[in-house]
Amino acid sequence: MLFKSQINRKTLPCLSILVCLLYFLVALAWAVPFISKETELNLGRKADKEVVKQFGLYQDKALQLYINDIGQNLVSKLVNKEFSRFHFRLVDSSLINAFALPGGYVYVTRGLLSVLNSEAELASVIGHEIGHVTLHHGAKLMLRSIGAQILSVGGAFASKSPGEWMAVSSAIFQQINLGYGREAELESDAQGMMNAAGAGYQPTGMAGFLRNLRKQEMMSGQAYHSFQASHPDTKERIIKADLMASSLSHRYSGLQSKQNNFLSHLQGLVYGGRQNSKDKRRYKPQYLEIYTVKEGDTLENIAIKKLGDKRHALDIAVLNGRRESVAIRPGELLKLVRNGVYEENQAANAVHKLLDR
Repeated sequence: MLFKSQINRKTLPCLSILVCLLYFLVALAWAVPFISKETELNLGRKADKEVVKQFGLYQDKALQLYINDIGQNLVSKLVNKEFSRFHFRLVDSSLINAFALPGGYVYVTRGLLSVLNSEAELASVIGHEIGHVTLHHGAKLMLRSIGAQILSVGGAFASKSPGEWMAVSSAIFQQINLGYGREAELESDAQGMMNAAGAGYQPTGMAGFLRNLRKQEMMSGQAYHSFQASHPDTKERIIKADLMASSLSHRYSGLQSKQNNFLSHLQGLVYGGRQNSKDKRRYKPQYLEIYTVKEGDTLENIAIKKLGDKRHALDIAVLNGRRESVAIRPGELLKLVRNGVYEENQAANAVHKLLDR
């Protein structure tokens, strides 16, 4: 017995060292190398110029301010902002997308805006993208994909060769197109919903948005980047959003969807068309009209009198995130896709009608 205890005493320090070494090796294998906040800010600042160049900013000052106000309000509710300044931009692209860059740059496309149906949905999406920034998903993924190159970029971009920046830029735009991976998207869903609820929005916005987007994807073939990242687990993602929405609804009171306020901002929004500044294809001009439901209206008779064909009733239902069989109520606002270019005199008349409701 004495001999056995002596052996244990002698081997214990060696075992401890071995365990620590194994822990270090495992941690090293899974760890994400460190990127300074200065490097993230520089990455975002330079890539922001490329995003604006690639897509262009949507030329509507009031709508740009509206997006920015929602984003800044969400950021103000965060305990840990990570970055002192955030930038929110509406880009001129028909693609259904929202994305973020390291350092606090968040973008929403007009294509995505056209398929949303409430300010709560928009807040959940923007909150989701803020989550990518504060959780450093972009920086972590770039480190995994191009590691040494991004670390070599450091803080001074001016001294770097075009080739070095090209590798970083390609990685950034790959993220924009494909997302950050299933776990990161789920994590940002939760972060966005909590952020939106903390700012006074109904947390059901994210779940409703995900459901409607799945219908849009089935009809148009366009896929939101975070769906591509989480495929084929979209059902699981929607279920998790529903469960979290239920929990948050019990935790907060007085939450709102702000649907009419959101829809009134979409009057005249360009619909469809070019995907980026290099897209030179000719498109039939279209825009969104915000229609106020009248007594006796149905989706079918609205489709006939406004769009000339009752078969458009299904299109109206899908665009507005509702079932065709569910009755509409007088005073509700609906999005309709109209042909042509929205004129300024139409805008003035539409504003008066919406204010007179």
